[in-house]
Amino acid sequence: MTFYPLASSSKGNAYIVSDGDTNILLECGLTMKELRRRSPTPISSIDACFITHEHMDHAKCAGQLCNMGVPIYTSEGTAIALNMEEAHCMDAHETVSIGGLRVVAFDTYHNTAQPFGYAIEDMVSGERLLFAVDTVNLNVQIPGLTEIAIECNYADDLLGRMSKLPDKVKERIRRSHMEVDTAIRYLHKLDLSKVQIIWLLHMSASSGDAGRFLERFENEFPDIEIRVCKE
Repeated sequence: MTFYPLASSSKGNAYIVSDGDTNILLECGLTMKELRRRSPTPISSIDACFITHEHMDHAKCAGQLCNMGVPIYTSEGTAIALNMEEAHCMDAHETVSIGGLRVVAFDTYHNTAQPFGYAIEDMVSGERLLFAVDTVNLNVQIPGLTEIAIECNYADDLLGRMSKLPDKVKERIRRSHMEVDTAIRYLHKLDLSKVQIIWLLHMSASSGDAGRFLERFENEFPDIEIRVCKE
């Protein structure tokens, strides 16, 4: 099973998970033109799209995908917020099978209607991915993880130094996005014995630091490959 990030920032988010036969799109927060340009596979080969929440940097071309016949899966709250009657609504902990991939939804914590993260399992290889973006924290425990893609948005000291940013905006970020220390604390609670790669998602251009975060994670998790997703 391959996790392929197409875009990961407040400008847009899109990621493809594939077992070689089944292709799932996680988030569709790009224009259709840009999604086509970045995708390693034709959009016609996408078997389903799973959306975490209704913000446009995660759901921009959901309507177009739906019109093209790509099934859209998300929570009921997100479907209502997007005014997408065609969406397949999931409950937290519900499982959906798409080809050779099995997807389980779980609750996340963001300033939106009903945000989800997803755990994806390759039913042949047994590989398991945890995907969570735009969340202030996590409490889900997924056994047997082999890959993790997790929000690592900002460092509190860097956010605090942004003198031009209003305090109320800083507090909104603190209440809706995951700080680097929070991500590390959460990961230490998991069984990482089978995890081969940790992806750092949705890093802030102004209050994140890719080099610093990479070094932190490599020190904390020396036996795991750490990758930073680019914009």
